[in-house]
Amino acid sequence: MKSKSRKRVLLAGALGGLMTSTAPALAAEPGTEDTAVDQIVISARRREEKLQDAPITVSAVSGRVLRTERLDRVADYAAKIANFAALQQNARVSTLTVRGVGGNANSDGSEAGVGLMVDGVFFTHPGFSWLDFVDLDHIELARGPQGTLLGKNTTIGALVVTTKAPSFAPEAEVSATIANRQRYQLRANLSGPLAGDKVAGRLTLSGDTGGGWIRNRADGKRYLDNHRWAVRGQLLFDPNAAFSDRLIVEHYDTEEYNNHTPPVGDPLTYANGTPRNGWARRLQAGFGYAPSYDVEHPDYDSQARAVARTDGVSNIATFKLGDYGLTSVSAWRRFYYRPENDSDYTPYPIFRTGYDVDVDQYSQELRLASPEGGEVDWQTGIYLLKQQVRSTYRVRLLSKATAFFVSPLLPDAVLDGVEADQVGLADTKSAALFGHGTWHVSPRAALAAGLRYTHEDREASNTAFSFGGAALTGRLAPYRAAVTGADFTVRGRRKDGSLSWLINPSYRISQGVLAYASVSYGEKSGAANLGARPGDRIIIDPETSTDYELGLKTTLAGGRATLNVNLYRDTIDGYQAPYVDPTGATTRSYLANAGKVRLRGIEAEGAAQVTPRLNLAFATAWGEAVYVAYRDAPPPAELTYAGAAPTADLSGEQTPFAPNWTGNVSARWEQPLASDLSLFAYANETWRSRRNLNPLSSYGRQQGYALTNAGIGLRGRGDRWSVTLWAKNLLDKRYAVAFSAATAVTPYTVILGDPRTVGVTLSARPF
Repeated sequence: MKSKSRKRVLLAGALGGLMTSTAPALAAEPGTEDTAVDQIVISARRREEKLQDAPITVSAVSGRVLRTERLDRVADYAAKIANFAALQQNARVSTLTVRGVGGNANSDGSEAGVGLMVDGVFFTHPGFSWLDFVDLDHIELARGPQGTLLGKNTTIGALVVTTKAPSFAPEAEVSATIANRQRYQLRANLSGPLAGDKVAGRLTLSGDTGGGWIRNRADGKRYLDNHRWAVRGQLLFDPNAAFSDRLIVEHYDTEEYNNHTPPVGDPLTYANGTPRNGWARRLQAGFGYAPSYDVEHPDYDSQARAVARTDGVSNIATFKLGDYGLTSVSAWRRFYYRPENDSDYTPYPIFRTGYDVDVDQYSQELRLASPEGGEVDWQTGIYLLKQQVRSTYRVRLLSKATAFFVSPLLPDAVLDGVEADQVGLADTKSAALFGHGTWHVSPRAALAAGLRYTHEDREASNTAFSFGGAALTGRLAPYRAAVTGADFTVRGRRKDGSLSWLINPSYRISQGVLAYASVSYGEKSGAANLGARPGDRIIIDPETSTDYELGLKTTLAGGRATLNVNLYRDTIDGYQAPYVDPTGATTRSYLANAGKVRLRGIEAEGAAQVTPRLNLAFATAWGEAVYVAYRDAPPPAELTYAGAAPTADLSGEQTPFAPNWTGNVSARWEQPLASDLSLFAYANETWRSRRNLNPLSSYGRQQGYALTNAGIGLRGRGDRWSVTLWAKNLLDKRYAVAFSAATAVTPYTVILGDPRTVGVTLSARPF
């Protein structure tokens, strides 16, 4: 029978490559083992090492803590990690942000500045971050450019998610949750040997339904609900010490009313006092309808569930070539999204819009790692990616569209039944060579460096056309054409080569103090502007990032506490954002290299095992993310009056997702009772300072707020069973996650944060 230690080595190779540690593991003082802070083993540098021994700016949270504190979704991770947030309105409008910036949540042709890596596979489209990751081993957030090791290039950071691998020791767990608003959740996993000590399997199931807290007046349906399920199956083939293979097959499925983004206001006048014929005035003129801005009581006539599906297959194979380790990661991923939006936000049949999105991603990585224990350790490899994106923007005009868009004096047939589409296609091929090594200058000092060359070939197009509706002749035809616009096709192709690099010295001042610094450079690929019109660049330039980090990691009181602090400064050039051409005939905005952004600040996090029963932790950050130069930004609706400047200058202003302060504090406590029972409790407080969609507008402002999570429960010996009473957003704080800007035909809208949720979870581990 193989030893457990050899199994751990093989599984570590499957997830991160076989590499040595830059520093010895910390040993707890005699008699302190029961009060030592748990040290999470991470793989952000593609090798196993303790979090406190990694000389990089990275945070990590164990899967056990995530499960205990009910942090189910990616956005919940902010309760443990400062300077991190996730916008997850729906499967398409999803993005991760670090230090106040991340990606373009509404642009299917652009990649995220914060990457997502799950079980060694890098996911390109932001929609993949919509998933609920269950049965987790741990998560990591690596900050700064990550191109030299973690998959494709990123400019801001990467979220690394590691799920539990199959186990040769039989294990099973099932949990059931009942919460308010008729929410039900079930999660289960089963793992164990399938063929002696050669093959093991793992099956994970999850389902989540109910919880809708917005009731639509028109039909009584509940919006912002949960209606999702997922299945993941794994096989681990481990025939000998020289080879291991892990196969993962998974499917995720959601059909939810998650596109409720209610109006919060629409200016009736411009900033100069003249009347504005926007959304609200059009509704008043066409229907005598005064819109409501009550975000929790909508009145929609045609909203339907948005459907999203994700499928994936990945295979992680590791080989021992003498003392060297070779890792192969092969993967395919598919994303499917179909929304059904009531885009006029009224009980009238006016228009529906939405993006139908299809993504296919294929990737292959080969990584060779040096033997352990040498003066220099290294790893090198190749990375190949092929991605195909189809993003179809559909505008369906309904029976009352003519009255809204043109005039109530014209017949409905002018626009009724007409559909205007734009079909954006992007095909990307990427190939990279990379290398990363660490020179152990002395037992205390080390110097790490990395280099990556990436070549990309990207082709994109956008085709616009319209169809449907009654045949029109004479004077009515121009009215339709004015709304649908002319048919067109825009095409482009671009080939780019780029270098990413890292220099990362570190010095262990003492057994419990590690100092490090780094300077790194990364590039985010040139985005495909899938909304391009004739005259626009359909493929824009890459976005580049130069990042400086200076940090200190300390382990205190013989392992009872940790305290980590780091300073950062990151400059992003060629920042990809909406842009208005000041010389153009219209003030239409489109994706372009709009300017320059600077990030700088300080981050700190720590934990203390105060007693064997009480754990305290915190994470906080102060920083600023400002536009150093952004002179041709889209102006807010109030500033688009005749004679006004066609663009807005946001230079020196804060970016929309960048609160100056973020942070959290948490406590976990457990008290043994009689009969092998334990009473446990936890509390978590998360805060964010104020933010603003646009500093030039009075709309879209969110003041600072704090959220409280808490729970209390009982568990049996060895976690064989537990029951937890828990609450998220205990004080029922109402807040906005994000806002969108008003246009000529839509108001300012808001993405709402979740209200108070209270539930009971029962968990059991039969073996």
